[in-house]
Amino acid sequence: MEWHLIPAAACAAIGAASGLLVPRIIGSTPEPEPDPEEKPGEYPDKIPYAELAARPRLTVGSVVAGGLAGAALGVVLGWSWALPWLLVLLPVGTALAVIDYVTWYLPSRIIRPAYAVVGVLVLVASAARPDWRYAAASALGFVLIGGYYGILRFISPRMMAGGDVRLGALLGLALGPFGVMTLLLSVLLAAVSMLVALPAMRLLGNTVKREEGVLGGLGRRHLPFGPFLIVGALLAVLLGQVLVLG
Repeated sequence: MEWHLIPAAACAAIGAASGLLVPRIIGSTPEPEPDPEEKPGEYPDKIPYAELAARPRLTVGSVVAGGLAGAALGVVLGWSWALPWLLVLLPVGTALAVIDYVTWYLPSRIIRPAYAVVGVLVLVASAARPDWRYAAASALGFVLIGGYYGILRFISPRMMAGGDVRLGALLGLALGPFGVMTLLLSVLLAAVSMLVALPAMRLLGNTVKREEGVLGGLGRRHLPFGPFLIVGALLAVLLGQVLVLG
């Protein structure tokens, strides 16, 4: 396949610059209402968003992450119609990944406006081509991925949170135009990346034990799923294009 170096450089610069927005996005997010169903001590102590946004390494890490992700998207996709909404999602995804990793919560105040932005950019791309299959595929991705995670939440609300369902639907909206294979890859890679990270995160104390198992008190360990949804979506776009074009 062809590697697009000029788009990669441009997207790397845009992605790195967008990383500067991450602390502002996190710091301006309202604190969530207390969950009456949450058991005391079930989750780590809540860290205020303003405190999280002020962490000294957050900006540097966000700039590096945005630059690397932008470069990867540019080198694989080239000057694609999908670049605008994928680049918009870089700071949004980074902010959500950081918040969920630290606080175990995915704020709707960040996710819901992103629906509108991605939806408008998809419609603009569909009208400009003109090819309304983009918009139809985006809507299908929204329904399929959001519906899949919604079913998992219905089956086990303690395993799949509402924020995970909303984030999954947002990623489905963005990935729909890449095809069903990319959607399936995003689901698979999110699960695989979570399983790969589980041992390290247990050692770091970033898991919670919610349910008692049947073997000597062994319990099920749970992770914040948002970061893996985002990583899985990014890898799905990159790997999907390599498989299609390679």
